[in-house]
Amino acid sequence: AISASDAEANASDQQNQTATTPTSEHWNPPSLEVPLARQPFDHFWFIRPVTSDHTNYGLSWYLFGSNGPANDLRIHHGIDMPNPVGVPVHAAGDGTVVVAGHGFETSEETITAYGNVIAIEHDFGYEGQSLYTLYAHLSAILVKPGDHVAQGQIIGLIGATGQVSGPHVHFEVRVGHDRYNSVHNPVLWMAPYVGTGVIAGRIEFDTGTTVNDLTVDAISLSTGQTAFSTSTYAGTGVNADDNWHENFAFPDVPVGQYFVKAVFGATTWSGQVDVQEGMTNWVEMERSTADENSSTSP
Repeated sequence: AISASDAEANASDQQNQTATTPTSEHWNPPSLEVPLARQPFDHFWFIRPVTSDHTNYGLSWYLFGSNGPANDLRIHHGIDMPNPVGVPVHAAGDGTVVVAGHGFETSEETITAYGNVIAIEHDFGYEGQSLYTLYAHLSAILVKPGDHVAQGQIIGLIGATGQVSGPHVHFEVRVGHDRYNSVHNPVLWMAPYVGTGVIAGRIEFDTGTTVNDLTVDAISLSTGQTAFSTSTYAGTGVNADDNWHENFAFPDVPVGQYFVKAVFGATTWSGQVDVQEGMTNWVEMERSTADENSSTSP
C-alpha cells in the first residue's frame, strides 16, 4: 500500500501549478456525441466533466504524461481544467461511485494530495477491462459511495482542495484497476470537439524504447505555422493505450493536414498526417539523422 506521506511525495500532480485561473470569455465548441468509435481502436466513450461555457480542455503546458515546461513537476496522471471555485463537475459516463471523500483511499493505496475526490466505476468496460474516472480537488462532493450516477449528472463542484495552487478539476481515466498507476490518456477517451480529431504517435529509438520528455510540434501545412506543441510522456507511471502504444497525443486538432516533428540532438523524427473529425489520427514518425540527406521540413 502507498502511505499518505509517500503519496504526497509521488502523487502531487499540481504542486507547482500556476495560480492563474483562466475563465472562458466565450463558449467552447460542442463536443461530438458519445459513444464514438469511427475505427476499431477508438474509444471516445466519455463526455467532458465540465460544460462548454467553462474551460473544459486540459492545460496545454501540463497535459497527460508531462512533467511541465521546466521539467520540474510530477509526471501528470490526468489533465487539469482550471475554473473558478463552484463550477459544476459532471460524471463523464454512467456508473457507480466507488470513492467520494477527502483523499483517495482504497485497500491498495491512500493518496491525500487529491483533496476532495470522486472515483466512478463505469457501467461499461473496454476489451474485458473495467473503466474508472476520477475527479479531484473539489470544493464540494454531491454524491456518496454506492450511488449510481448518470452521464452528465452533477457530482461535485470545482475547488482547490489538496495539493494545488489554484482551483481546477483534475480528471483521470483508469483502465483495468482503480489505481494511481493504472492511468491512460484522457484525450483518447474523451470526445473531441466538433470539427476536430486527435493526433497520436510514438517516438522511439532504434532499440524500440521510447524517447521520453521530447518536445513534439504539429505544423499546419495550410499556414506553415506551428499549431500545437506537446511532449512525449516523461517517464514511468503513465500508460500507453493497449492498441495504439502512443507516447504523445495532441487533443482537439482542427481537421486538416499537419507535419509533426521532434528533434533530439542530431536525430529528427517526422511524419505527415491528415486529421479526420472524431478519430484518433495516427502519425507514423520516421527517423533520420543529420548525416542523412533527407528533408524533414514541410
